[in-house]
Amino acid sequence: MRGWKGAVGAAGLALLLAGCGGDASDPRPGTEADPKAPKAATELLGKDTGIRYDKSQVPKVQNMTCDRKRGSIRYGLSARKDESLPEHKGEKDSEDYVCHGPDRISLAVGGRTLAAPHIAAEYDLYGSVPDPLKTVRTVYGTSLAEDDERTLVGEPETVTTTTAAITCQKNIWETFPMTTCLWANHGAVGAVDFYPPAGRHPEIAEAVARTKELIATGLVESPR
Repeated sequence: MRGWKGAVGAAGLALLLAGCGGDASDPRPGTEADPKAPKAATELLGKDTGIRYDKSQVPKVQNMTCDRKRGSIRYGLSARKDESLPEHKGEKDSEDYVCHGPDRISLAVGGRTLAAPHIAAEYDLYGSVPDPLKTVRTVYGTSLAEDDERTLVGEPETVTTTTAAITCQKNIWETFPMTTCLWANHGAVGAVDFYPPAGRHPEIAEAVARTKELIATGLVESPR
């Protein structure tokens, strides 16, 4: 997998999520041995349909304008390859995008005021993700839950669609109320940071809905 570490600092002005894969013998989120784990999914994932992706593309999110991340300021996620998952064979296995809504979000970081996007998203493509729900649980347990730069707020929530697993968690980085969603389907893994409009946490239900939009519109299927 890739890991995650939150930081938008004066040095680098980046939001990164860093971590690594877990061992099968360790307590995993979603088990009784891990009381801080995400809540169990309430629906079953569908079987792997064999859909894989050539690349990601600029997603479409209702009432927002999205584009590929550009420039020297990095918002969003930086990921490291998980060698346990089969590699994607295409030229681009990872891309970053940002989405802006009509209201401006400004963050005071390192003595500077930065105009932040409403959404920063990363897509990481793989040859196969055999168990998307397990992958999301592992990413949560070894990254966001252990990130000493983020303070977790409330309980994480995990939902599934017929094709993807999504875990979202409210958190605070510095003084900023963020909501972060991690997701996986059978061909890709991603993470999304939702920045605070009006200085409040984006609600998890809204974050889940937006994440579904990002998954549905941001991936280009490989021809069969």
